[in-house]
Amino acid sequence: MSQPSDESDLVDAATALEGTLRRLREAVERSLHGSLTTRKQIERTAAALGALGPLEAEIGVQARALVGAIDRSRRMQEDLTSKAHARALELQARSAELQFLMDALGQLGQETHRVAGSFEGQTSPEGLAAAAVELDALVARARELAEQAGTRGFEDVRRQVESLRQQLSAARNRLTLSGGPARA
Repeated sequence: MSQPSDESDLVDAATALEGTLRRLREAVERSLHGSLTTRKQIERTAAALGALGPLEAEIGVQARALVGAIDRSRRMQEDLTSKAHARALELQARSAELQFLMDALGQLGQETHRVAGSFEGQTSPEGLAAAAVELDALVARARELAEQAGTRGFEDVRRQVESLRQQLSAARNRLTLSGGPARA
Protein backbone atom coordinates (compact mmCIF):
# COMPACT_ATOMS: atom_id res chain seq x y z
CA MET A 1 0.00 0.00 0.00
CA SER A 2 1.31 3.45 -0.77
CA GLN A 3 2.43 5.39 2.21
CA PRO A 4 2.16 9.15 2.58
CA SER A 5 5.96 9.40 2.97
CA ASP A 6 6.42 7.81 -0.49
CA GLU A 7 4.05 10.30 -2.08
CA SER A 8 5.50 13.17 -0.05
CA ASP A 9 9.03 12.13 -1.10
CA LEU A 10 8.11 12.48 -4.77
CA VAL A 11 6.25 15.75 -4.29
CA ASP A 12 8.98 17.22 -2.08
CA ALA A 13 11.72 16.32 -4.57
CA ALA A 14 9.78 17.79 -7.50
CA THR A 15 8.90 20.91 -5.51
CA ALA A 16 12.51 21.45 -4.43
CA LEU A 17 13.76 21.05 -8.01
CA GLU A 18 11.11 23.42 -9.32
CA GLY A 19 12.02 26.04 -6.70
CA THR A 20 15.72 25.84 -7.54
CA LEU A 21 15.00 26.04 -11.27
CA ARG A 22 12.91 29.15 -10.59
CA ARG A 23 15.82 30.70 -8.65
CA LEU A 24 18.18 29.80 -11.54
CA ARG A 25 15.84 31.44 -14.06
CA GLU A 26 15.63 34.55 -11.91
CA ALA A 27 19.43 34.71 -11.54
CA VAL A 28 19.95 34.34 -15.29
CA GLU A 29 17.30 36.98 -16.02
CA ARG A 30 18.99 39.36 -13.56
CA SER A 31 22.31 38.80 -15.30
CA LEU A 32 20.82 39.49 -18.73
CA HIS A 33 19.01 42.72 -17.89
CA GLY A 34 20.51 46.07 -17.42
CA SER A 35 23.50 47.68 -18.90
CA LEU A 36 27.02 47.09 -17.77
CA THR A 37 27.94 50.76 -17.58
CA THR A 38 28.31 51.27 -13.85
CA ARG A 39 30.34 49.55 -11.22
CA LYS A 40 27.16 48.64 -9.29
CA GLN A 41 25.56 47.05 -12.39
CA ILE A 42 28.71 45.07 -13.11
CA GLU A 43 28.85 43.83 -9.48
CA ARG A 44 25.15 42.81 -9.57
CA THR A 45 25.60 40.99 -12.85
CA ALA A 46 28.76 39.29 -11.57
CA ALA A 47 26.93 38.23 -8.39
CA ALA A 48 23.99 36.91 -10.41
CA LEU A 49 26.33 34.93 -12.68
CA GLY A 50 28.31 33.73 -9.65
CA ALA A 51 25.16 32.25 -8.14
CA LEU A 52 24.61 30.08 -11.22
CA GLY A 53 27.31 27.51 -10.35
CA PRO A 54 25.95 26.61 -6.90
CA LEU A 55 22.38 26.63 -8.26
CA GLU A 56 23.35 24.24 -11.05
CA ALA A 57 25.06 21.95 -8.51
CA GLU A 58 21.93 22.10 -6.33
CA ILE A 59 19.79 21.27 -9.39
CA GLY A 60 21.98 18.21 -10.04
CA VAL A 61 21.50 16.98 -6.48
CA GLN A 62 17.76 17.65 -6.61
CA ALA A 63 17.39 16.04 -10.04
CA ARG A 64 19.07 12.88 -8.70
CA ALA A 65 16.75 13.00 -5.68
CA LEU A 66 13.75 13.31 -8.00
CA VAL A 67 14.97 10.41 -10.15
CA GLY A 68 15.37 8.36 -6.96
CA ALA A 69 11.86 9.29 -5.85
CA ILE A 70 10.49 8.42 -9.30
CA ASP A 71 12.31 5.08 -9.17
CA ARG A 72 10.86 4.33 -5.72
CA SER A 73 7.42 5.31 -7.01
CA ARG A 74 7.87 3.02 -10.04
CA ARG A 75 8.91 0.11 -7.80
CA MET A 76 5.93 0.81 -5.54
CA GLN A 77 3.63 0.89 -8.57
CA GLU A 78 5.06 -2.42 -9.83
CA ASP A 79 4.63 -3.95 -6.38
CA LEU A 80 1.03 -2.73 -6.15
CA THR A 81 0.29 -3.92 -9.69
CA SER A 82 1.77 -7.32 -8.86
CA LYS A 83 -0.39 -7.57 -5.74
CA ALA A 84 -3.49 -6.51 -7.69
CA HIS A 85 -2.72 -9.10 -10.40
CA ALA A 86 -2.31 -11.83 -7.78
CA ARG A 87 -5.61 -10.78 -6.22
CA ALA A 88 -7.30 -10.84 -9.64
CA LEU A 89 -6.06 -14.41 -10.18
CA GLU A 90 -7.32 -15.36 -6.72
CA LEU A 91 -10.67 -13.73 -7.53
CA GLN A 92 -10.86 -15.61 -10.81
CA ALA A 93 -10.18 -18.94 -9.09
CA ARG A 94 -12.66 -18.27 -6.30
CA SER A 95 -15.27 -17.11 -8.82
CA ALA A 96 -14.83 -20.36 -10.73
CA GLU A 97 -15.25 -22.36 -7.50
CA LEU A 98 -18.36 -20.37 -6.59
CA GLN A 99 -19.78 -20.80 -10.09
CA PHE A 100 -19.22 -24.57 -9.86
CA LEU A 101 -21.04 -24.70 -6.52
CA MET A 102 -23.87 -22.46 -7.74
CA ASP A 103 -24.29 -24.57 -10.89
CA ALA A 104 -24.41 -27.72 -8.76
CA LEU A 105 -26.94 -26.07 -6.45
CA GLY A 106 -29.06 -24.99 -9.41
CA GLN A 107 -28.99 -28.50 -10.86
CA LEU A 108 -29.90 -29.95 -7.47
CA GLY A 109 -32.80 -27.50 -7.21
CA GLN A 110 -34.08 -28.47 -10.67
CA GLU A 111 -33.88 -32.18 -9.85
CA THR A 112 -35.63 -31.53 -6.54
CA HIS A 113 -38.44 -29.76 -8.36
CA ARG A 114 -38.69 -32.60 -10.90
CA VAL A 115 -38.78 -35.31 -8.20
CA ALA A 116 -41.28 -33.39 -6.09
CA GLY A 117 -43.56 -33.11 -9.11
CA SER A 118 -43.18 -36.78 -9.95
CA PHE A 119 -44.42 -38.12 -6.63
CA GLU A 120 -47.26 -35.64 -6.03
CA GLY A 121 -50.44 -37.65 -6.05
CA GLN A 122 -48.43 -40.86 -6.39
CA THR A 123 -50.21 -43.75 -4.73
CA SER A 124 -48.67 -46.85 -6.26
CA PRO A 125 -46.05 -48.56 -4.07
CA GLU A 126 -43.63 -48.69 -7.02
CA GLY A 127 -44.01 -44.96 -7.70
CA LEU A 128 -43.55 -44.12 -4.01
CA ALA A 129 -40.51 -46.41 -3.80
CA ALA A 130 -38.93 -44.75 -6.85
CA ALA A 131 -39.59 -41.29 -5.40
CA ALA A 132 -38.07 -42.38 -2.07
CA VAL A 133 -34.91 -43.62 -3.80
CA GLU A 134 -34.61 -40.37 -5.74
CA LEU A 135 -35.19 -38.27 -2.62
CA ASP A 136 -32.60 -40.26 -0.68
CA ALA A 137 -30.08 -39.70 -3.49
CA LEU A 138 -30.85 -35.97 -3.57
CA VAL A 139 -30.46 -35.69 0.22
CA ALA A 140 -27.05 -37.42 -0.05
CA ARG A 141 -25.97 -35.11 -2.91
CA ALA A 142 -27.12 -32.05 -0.97
CA ARG A 143 -25.13 -33.21 2.07
CA GLU A 144 -22.01 -33.66 -0.10
CA LEU A 145 -22.48 -30.29 -1.78
CA ALA A 146 -22.96 -28.55 1.58
CA GLU A 147 -19.73 -30.14 2.81
CA GLN A 148 -17.89 -29.03 -0.35
CA ALA A 149 -19.17 -25.48 0.02
CA GLY A 150 -18.15 -25.40 3.70
CA THR A 151 -14.73 -26.88 2.98
CA ARG A 152 -14.12 -24.27 0.28
CA GLY A 153 -15.16 -21.47 2.66
CA PHE A 154 -18.47 -20.53 1.04
CA GLU A 155 -20.65 -20.45 4.13
CA ASP A 156 -23.54 -18.66 2.42
CA VAL A 157 -23.73 -21.37 -0.25
CA ARG A 158 -23.35 -24.07 2.43
CA ARG A 159 -26.34 -22.60 4.28
CA GLN A 160 -28.43 -22.52 1.06
CA VAL A 161 -27.59 -26.13 0.25
CA GLU A 162 -28.22 -27.17 3.85
CA SER A 163 -31.62 -25.49 3.69
CA LEU A 164 -32.42 -27.41 0.51
CA ARG A 165 -31.17 -30.63 2.13
CA GLN A 166 -33.50 -30.05 5.08
CA GLN A 167 -36.42 -29.47 2.69
CA LEU A 168 -35.57 -32.69 0.88
CA SER A 169 -35.37 -34.58 4.18
CA ALA A 170 -38.75 -33.15 5.19
CA ALA A 171 -40.22 -34.22 1.83
CA ARG A 172 -38.74 -37.69 2.35
CA ASN A 173 -40.31 -37.83 5.81
CA ARG A 174 -43.69 -36.78 4.41
CA LEU A 175 -43.37 -39.53 1.82
CA THR A 176 -42.72 -42.09 4.56
CA LEU A 177 -45.67 -40.80 6.58
CA SER A 178 -47.96 -40.97 3.54
CA GLY A 179 -47.33 -44.66 3.22
CA GLY A 180 -44.19 -44.71 1.15
CA PRO A 181 -41.21 -46.91 1.94
CA ALA A 182 -39.19 -46.33 5.08
CA ARG A 183 -35.58 -45.26 4.80
CA ALA A 184 -33.11 -47.98 4.06
